[in-house]
Amino acid sequence: MRLSPVDEVWQAMDALRDPGRPGGILAAVGFRLLGEDPPRHSDRTETDTGGLPPELGVHVDALGDRLGAAEAFEELLSRWTEAHARQAEVTPAPVVSLMCALAGSADGTAPDAVLDPACGTGGLLLQAAENGTASLFGQEIQPDLAEVADVRLRLHGYHDVTVATGDSLLEDAHTAARVRGVVCNLPSGQRDWGRSKLGYDTRWTYGLPPKGEPELAWVQHCLAHLDGGGSAVFLMPAAAAARSSGRRIRAELLRRGTLRAVVALPSGSASTHSLGTHLWIAQPSNEPPSSDVLFVDVEPLVEAASENRATGTDWKTVHTAVTEAWRHFRTGAELDLAVSSAVPVIELLDEEVDITPARHVRTDPDETFDPVQLEEDRTHWLRTLAELTDVLPTVREVPAADPQVLVSLEDLSRSGALRMWRGSSAREAPDGAEARVPLLNLIDGQSRMPPGRWTYAPENELISEGDVLVFAGSPQSARPADPREYGAAVGQSITVLRPERDLLDPWFLAGALTGGPGVGRSGTSAGTTGRPSRLDPGRVFLPVREPAEQHRIGRAFRDVARLDELLDQAAEHGRRVARRLADALAAGLADPIDDDRRG
Repeated sequence: MRLSPVDEVWQAMDALRDPGRPGGILAAVGFRLLGEDPPRHSDRTETDTGGLPPELGVHVDALGDRLGAAEAFEELLSRWTEAHARQAEVTPAPVVSLMCALAGSADGTAPDAVLDPACGTGGLLLQAAENGTASLFGQEIQPDLAEVADVRLRLHGYHDVTVATGDSLLEDAHTAARVRGVVCNLPSGQRDWGRSKLGYDTRWTYGLPPKGEPELAWVQHCLAHLDGGGSAVFLMPAAAAARSSGRRIRAELLRRGTLRAVVALPSGSASTHSLGTHLWIAQPSNEPPSSDVLFVDVEPLVEAASENRATGTDWKTVHTAVTEAWRHFRTGAELDLAVSSAVPVIELLDEEVDITPARHVRTDPDETFDPVQLEEDRTHWLRTLAELTDVLPTVREVPAADPQVLVSLEDLSRSGALRMWRGSSAREAPDGAEARVPLLNLIDGQSRMPPGRWTYAPENELISEGDVLVFAGSPQSARPADPREYGAAVGQSITVLRPERDLLDPWFLAGALTGGPGVGRSGTSAGTTGRPSRLDPGRVFLPVREPAEQHRIGRAFRDVARLDELLDQAAEHGRRVARRLADALAAGLADPIDDDRRG
């Protein structure tokens, strides 16, 4: 199979990667395309200058001549992102576009200067520049990624760029910078963000962030850099809208009129936030604070297109709905109550200060309340609850016995009971072949989204029924392939396990890989980051079971997976029923019936 010129360069780059500096080779390629020598660093030896081997340098030059330097770098960056998805958070392109659009003025003008204090590979800064921002400021804790962001922006022709290295909270490199726009995918879940060292920091004008609220520390850091009248847009975990530990700071942000809008994005918008993501829009001002806060929840748009979910989120519709709601709110125009609402601040300042959009966006009951539909929804929800009890497998304790016999995936592969292969980046078809197939990349697979790219792959390397997928080398991530993934090829960092069905049950295989200590879990190879890098079949083990017993245990694993799925459906559908019922009661369109079962 003929590799594309991009994949030839990428494979050569991947062979040279240093686990201790995952972005080092990418940064070096960027400097080569830019025609500059990499900067010297004090922590590098004379032989580790950050340069490229001569032969690779020649291929990089040829690729730059073929595609253009900027496009060549973007293609290689895409391969790098897929290979290092567990080590570097990359904001999805539709979210990047939406965030930068929201950071502009009401007439759509981009801010003249933008800061991203956790810029990663520079995606948000690049979008801001393409929207018309002239001055770009970034900071990134990983030195190699800071170089990647800087080189990337300059390759695209943006030279008023300052990207510094360091922890923005502890070592702010832009202390004097005041900008009209901040866009940031805030670092989340930090165990130690520096609270013990920053207790008396002047940035905490809305309150000292609790140890478990790193996002609220980052929010205040960003606000400290905003010029009067500027806007900040933050990508936040949904949990930050309701955690009790952050209630006081949320209340202060509301009370001063700084937090102007909260937007709930579609599920799966960012792979690192499994419970959902929100956008917070903040605008500190010396003017009297606004009395209202805008809430936008695009879930009704997703529900309306549920029959087309296989194609993924319609981001064009989402982008339009959110930006229109923000523009209408700022100009005083009428809002679309199906997805947005303006709520008085005084109504939010209760004991919880919960700013989750789903709690505050209310559709028009006159248009949506349908007693027959409500009863159907209620019946469906009760049926789902009943199915929960039916699907839960019944188990019994197994008496202690001799240690179970284990077999490695490698031995299963050698015996013919299992075939396995690793995915690759997008490939060009051989001469004369025009067929292309969907490509399931790591981010899509982890978030259970449908394949979003195309590639060429031979028929025997396409996902089919009974295959088990393992993501980023972690046996705990193993799961049987979804039907909508059948017929797709797999991208980098995904391993396909295809069992011989007469010898190895797929559900037993997937369940055992995610199972207890000593079975499946110890079998990953890791780099210096401690994260799994690839599945090592010689170190991943399964218990030996007869086929009939595998099928019986596999059915139980399948029931457990179905239970998980039903729990999600019950919670989602139950919330929808509760919301519609509350709307109808509040509007006086429904009246509760006395029920003797309740006291």
